[in-house]
Amino acid sequence: MNNLINNKIIGFPIFQNQQDFIVGKFSISQIFKFTRYTSRILNSFDEEGKPLYNNEIQREIENPRANKIADFLIEDPEATFPTNIVLHIPKEAIEEQKEHQNFVEIKIKQQVFEELNKANGDIYITVIDGQHRVRGIEIALKRIKDEINNLISDINKYPSKIDLQEKLAFKKQRLSDLEKIELVVSFFIDKTIEYQAMIFSTINRTQKRVSQSLVYDLFGLDLDDTPQKTAIQAIIALNGHKTSPFYNRIKFYGGDYSNDYSPPLSQATMAKSIVNLISENLRESERDRNRKRNELKTRTPGSNKFLPFRKYYANNQDEYISDIMFYYFNCVKSTFKNEQGTSYWEFRDSTLKPTNILQTTVGYEALLNILVDILEKEKLTEFNVNVFTPFLDKCKKIDFGNTNLYTFNNRGKKILYLSMSLAIWETNKLDSQDNRYKELMELIKV
Repeated sequence: MNNLINNKIIGFPIFQNQQDFIVGKFSISQIFKFTRYTSRILNSFDEEGKPLYNNEIQREIENPRANKIADFLIEDPEATFPTNIVLHIPKEAIEEQKEHQNFVEIKIKQQVFEELNKANGDIYITVIDGQHRVRGIEIALKRIKDEINNLISDINKYPSKIDLQEKLAFKKQRLSDLEKIELVVSFFIDKTIEYQAMIFSTINRTQKRVSQSLVYDLFGLDLDDTPQKTAIQAIIALNGHKTSPFYNRIKFYGGDYSNDYSPPLSQATMAKSIVNLISENLRESERDRNRKRNELKTRTPGSNKFLPFRKYYANNQDEYISDIMFYYFNCVKSTFKNEQGTSYWEFRDSTLKPTNILQTTVGYEALLNILVDILEKEKLTEFNVNVFTPFLDKCKKIDFGNTNLYTFNNRGKKILYLSMSLAIWETNKLDSQDNRYKELMELIKV
C-alpha cells in the first residue's frame, strides 16, 4: 500500500495507556516530501495559523553522529533502520482526517509541501525522535547527488572514460536504492511542545538514561514549572480518571474529521484554553514559560483580563485547576439531560461523533466562558460536587439538542454562551447597560 497518495498520509491507529498515535511505513523519498531536519523549535501557532518559533533556542544535533549515519547508509548496501522515526503533525497542517476500519487517512494541506520547497520555509511536520537519522539521511542523499553531478561534469570533459560511466551508473543506482528504503514512522497528532518533550524523554529513557536537562534543552523548554506543563498535567489527569467528565474523550481523532466539522476535544485545544486562563495572551504565555511561579502574582501594567487560574498557578496550587474543571464539567454532565434522561454531554456511541453542541469544541469553549464568568462574578473559593449546581440548574430549560439554533460553529458558540448567561444572570430586557439580549436576538435572526 502506498502510504502517501494525493497529499494523504495513511497509517494504523495505535493505543497505549489511553494515548494514541499513528504508525505507517514510508520510503525515504516520501518522508522528505513532508518533513526534514530543522534546528528551529516550533512552539505553537498564532491566530492565523502561522508558526511561532522559539528564537532563543536551537535544537542542534551532533554533526559527527549524523555524518556517521550518512557513512553507514552510503557504504553499507545492507544498511537498515528497524526503529521508528517519531514525527509530530499539528492540526494546522491537517486539511482532513478520516478513520476507516483498519487505518487512518490524514490529508495534509498543500502549503506544508510548498513551504518545504522554499529555502527558509516553515516546517510544519517536525521530528520528535530520530532527528540524527533524518539529518544523516539528508547528508547521505546530498553527498551522492553531489558525486553524481561531479561525475556528469567529468564525463562531459572525458566522454571516452568507461570507468566514469560505470561509477555514474553505480551512484545513480545507490541513490535510487536509498530513496526507496522504507522506514517505520510514528505520528503524534496535535500535541503541545511539553507533550512532545515527554514523548522524547520516555522513548530514550527506555534505551539509555537521558537527563531531563537535555530533554528540555532540545525542545527549548525550561526545567522549571511552566503554565503549559501544568495544563498538560491537568489534562492527562482528567483524561485518565474514570470518574472524570473527560475520561477517554480528549483525543484528536475518532470518526471523520475535517476543517468543516467539529471533532471531539483535542489535547492541544484544551491545553491552550487552560493556559489562556493563566496568561494574558499568546505572547505573554510564551514569556511566562521563563518566569518563576511567584512572578506571575504581579500583572503587566494595564492588564485587566480576568485570569482565574493564574493565582492557583502562581501559588503552586495546581490541584485547584484540575478540581475546578472536574467539578464544573461533571455538573454539566449530570445537569443537562434530554427528555429521556440522557446526558447531552455523553456520546451515543464509540465513534465520538457529536450530536449536540455540548459535545463539540465550540461547545466546550462556550461552557468554559460561562465557568470563567461564574468564578469572576460569584467569587468562589471552595470547590466540590455541588458548588456549580445552583448556577447550571437555571439553564435546564435550554434545548441543547437544537442543532438548528446551537450550530457547531462560532455563531452557535456565541448563542449558547448568551443563552446560558441570560439564564444564570437574568436582567430586565430593557436594561440599557446590558446588551446580551439584544446581541442574542441579532444572532438568532441571522
